[in-house]
Amino acid sequence: MPGYATWKNLYKEEYFQLKEEGYPVDDFIEVSKEKEQLPFPKDLVEQEKEAYEEEALWEKRYYQLWKVTEGGIRKDFPYEEPDSLDEIYQSAALDQQYEMLSYKEYLERLKGAWFGRCSAVILGKPLEMGYDRKMVRKYLESVDAYPLEYFVPEKSEKLDIVLRTDCIPSTRGNVHYVQPDDDINYTISSLLLAEEKGLDFTKLDVGMNLLDHIPYNWLWVADNQCYYHMVNLTADRPKEEQVEEFARKLNPWRECMDGQLKADFWGYICPGDPKNASEFIYRQSSFSLVKNGIYGGMFIAGCISAAMSRNPTVDKILKGGLSVIPQKSRLYEAVTNVMKWYEQYGHDWIKTADKIYEVYGHWYFAATLNNLSFVTLALLHGQLDYSKTITTAVMIGTDTDCNSATSGSIVGAAIGFDAIDKKWTAPLNNTVQSTVAGFRYGTITDLVERTSKFVKLV
Repeated sequence: MPGYATWKNLYKEEYFQLKEEGYPVDDFIEVSKEKEQLPFPKDLVEQEKEAYEEEALWEKRYYQLWKVTEGGIRKDFPYEEPDSLDEIYQSAALDQQYEMLSYKEYLERLKGAWFGRCSAVILGKPLEMGYDRKMVRKYLESVDAYPLEYFVPEKSEKLDIVLRTDCIPSTRGNVHYVQPDDDINYTISSLLLAEEKGLDFTKLDVGMNLLDHIPYNWLWVADNQCYYHMVNLTADRPKEEQVEEFARKLNPWRECMDGQLKADFWGYICPGDPKNASEFIYRQSSFSLVKNGIYGGMFIAGCISAAMSRNPTVDKILKGGLSVIPQKSRLYEAVTNVMKWYEQYGHDWIKTADKIYEVYGHWYFAATLNNLSFVTLALLHGQLDYSKTITTAVMIGTDTDCNSATSGSIVGAAIGFDAIDKKWTAPLNNTVQSTVAGFRYGTITDLVERTSKFVKLV
């Protein structure tokens, strides 16, 4: 077993990922029109096609497919996407012109960010089912909740659909606390990483943070796979050397959205300093991600940092995020595309969302490019109106809780706790539950206080 998936699925996912990164996989791959649309190597004999369920075959073919990386990216690939921090900054348009907050103002913004993230994750959690915009609308209309203005009803009699039964505490009329969620787990575990390892943490520290605090079944895609690698560290080489390989080791999800899910804490402790915030999340996310997976975290950390300054606007916030990622990356292009499309369609969020699905909808559920595009749209349409931003993020669809949490965190950081409608924060009763070992449950205000201690250390 290769960890998170079977060899067969790993092969399929790797083919897609290599193609997206610009490797010339189609030079020796043809996509089967039968069975499961498997991208068969062109030299695959008929006997092997018949044996396509055999894991040993797919293990062999996976490593053959991986050899395409030895020849490098296609010469006609139009993007430049480095992995090293120095090269990322060299290809970015760094901008540090943000007016700093007083400490009192900072605490109010920080409280807004934490509560903004927690309330928004609850809003999106019941619809985290892979629904696109049209399916989200269909469901909400069936329960007389479209356009969305409050927490989501748990079931639709008209459609005979019950949303996730594990999310009832996050549905309308049932919200009394923040129920355990992987997105909040990440923010808490980032706090624990800083508390336990300090701000000079290493990549190995990041891996140990996952092992020590997050259950295996509460991780997905890239981090789940790298957790598996951590458990299987060997004694024949230094651990520090082995973890350097994890981001690309049997990990076709290396451009997933795990980076942007972990980014909030680093933005929180670096107000008005996107570059510093992005450096912290780079060190954390490069444990399991490469390229646009890393850039996604850097972008969100930069956005939150920019939001925690005087007189923030959505344009300034997005500029803060864009300033720390490569200008010739697919992510930079995606964000600027969304900004362009939103203007082109006369600020019509539905038409813009459909355009995003048209261009980036081929990406899987938890990928960076599609979901971060949705976050960008929610911010543009919401214009720092907290309710409008997070409800738009959910109505757009796909990873609804992640995207609403991220957009809610950014807006909360920009406007502060007092500016968030209490209909979102009061039901939480200042209580958060998690599956983070070493925390489990506590108050949101305690998380605010513990986070605030680091702003003076950065």
